[in-house]
Formats: sequence, structure tokens, C-alpha cells
Amino acid sequence: MAWLQRPWRRRFHRWVERRIPPAPQITLHQKNLFIFISREGWAYLGVSALVWIGATNFQNNLVLALCFLMLAILFVAIHQTFANLSGLTLRCVAAEPVYAGDVAQCIIELESSTDRQQIELAFPGEAATLTSVAGREPNHVHLSVTTRQRGWFQPGRFRLQSRYPLGIIRCWSWLDLGAAILVYPRPLATDDPQLPDDTAGDQGSVVAGSEDFFSLRAYLPGDALSGIAWKHYAAGRGLLVREQVDYRGAELWLEYQALPDVDPEIRLSKLCFRALELATIDLPFGLRLPHAVIEPGTGDVHLWQVLRALAECPV
Repeated sequence: MAWLQRPWRRRFHRWVERRIPPAPQITLHQKNLFIFISREGWAYLGVSALVWIGATNFQNNLVLALCFLMLAILFVAIHQTFANLSGLTLRCVAAEPVYAGDVAQCIIELESSTDRQQIELAFPGEAATLTSVAGREPNHVHLSVTTRQRGWFQPGRFRLQSRYPLGIIRCWSWLDLGAAILVYPRPLATDDPQLPDDTAGDQGSVVAGSEDFFSLRAYLPGDALSGIAWKHYAAGRGLLVREQVDYRGAELWLEYQALPDVDPEIRLSKLCFRALELATIDLPFGLRLPHAVIEPGTGDVHLWQVLRALAECPV
């Protein structure tokens, strides 16, 4: 029977795309909200029908009035359930990067001028989140979605619905806020050599800089006055200039071409593991990919640049 449902599903999705196009911010109203009777509502309607049949057979006006009251409650519930969602504004405010295979969190902001109760949100196949919104106070909801591969992941549409206040009517919508999640390669431990063999014995190099004192030399025309050793000049030792240097360690490079693996995704996963390993010990390193080069560096910003380059690598 699944093959019979696929054409209808495709038609439904095309219809939803036309009816509710993706947008960074969506306000709910009569054009993007749909109302159906819930399972409990069908049971309620069935009981109402039985009451009407009994009242008709026994010509009991009091029971017939009860039937009309039950139907009136059903109609009021339709209005109240729709009003609970109509006017609600939603936007996706953040989506933190994750590693492939992990569960990402999309932060959805719900804003309304009035109170909203028992709102349920969920991506297909994921656990639902139940929340309420206090009037004039934005509420942030974390929606979980499982990632599968690296790169920019767009989770697509999620379901928003409410059965408030009686549970017999379901008001729902199928929304796409254009969320995009950056998915890094999943780290894969490796013993492949990535660092030069002589790294351990390389003590680095000394270059002109401004960090550490190195020596004194004779003054030359054009030298900055701020570099003159005035104390030595006052002691009669002549006009000398302080030389300062920076010590640079050996540059470490993570190279895509250096890995023997045929599968590009495995190469990127191993590079991701090595990048995290070097960042943990705060060791400067660079990255060479077929379409990008990141110079050696340290810190959180440098690591983020490396991980993003690995995630976006078009191999």
C-alpha cells in the first residue's frame, strides 16, 4: 500500500509548497492553518450521534437538547482551537553546528500578543516538543533533528499543531522557516602520519618581531628612537638599539592529499579528528584542501574556520 500513498504524498507536498512557501518568518492565519477533527473528536461526534438517535426514537426533548449542546460545544471548540494558533509568529533564530550523525537543535522563536496554550512542534520522525507562549514575551523552543552527512543541512518542514482547549479539534500547519545547519565531518580516529617526521627535533625559527629581547647593536641612521637603550647611553656606553624577536615553532599542516584513503569522506573525517586533537593541546596548525588553504593558527576562531572548511569541502 505504500506505493499507492507516494503519488498522493508528492501531490500534497507540492500543494503545501504553493500554499505555504518557505520564509524566514511566518505568521499563522486562515490561509496557512488547517482544522480537522481529532481521533477523540470522532469519538465525541459518534457519541453525539448516538444521543441524537436515542432522543429521536424515544421522542425525548431533554436528551435532544443535550445532543444540540454537544454539537454547539464542538463548533465552539473549532473556533477556540483556531484562535489559539491564529496570529502566532514564528522564526528560526539559531541552529548550532554539529558533527555528522549527531542530533542538532533548531531554536524556534514563538511570539504573540496574547497567551497561547499547548502548542506542539516536531520535525518528521523526531520527538515532539510541547510549549505555551505568554503574551508579549517571546518563547524559544529547541526542535531536535538528526543529521546524516556533512555540509549544510536543511531540515525542511516541521509540523505545528494544537488540540487546545478540548482535544476534539486539531489545528495544524506544515512550516518551513528556511533553517540551515552546518554539519561538520564526524571525527574518525586515525594513526596515519600527518605531521612531518622531523617535527619533534625542529625547535622552530627566530624572526624579527616585538615580543622578546634578543641583543643590543650599534645605532644605525633610521632606527626608531623608541628602540634606543637610553640607560646604556646615559651610562656612557654609546648609542645602542635593542633587538627584539618572535620565536616561531615548526608549522604543522593537515593535508588532504597526504592521506591514502580513497573515500573523500573518510579523509575529511580523519582530518577533523586531527584538527580537534591539535586544538586540544593548543598547537598551531594549518589545513590544505583541494579547494582551500587555511594558514596555521590557534584558538576557537581558527578551529571554527578549519571545521567549516572541512564541512564545505566540495570533494
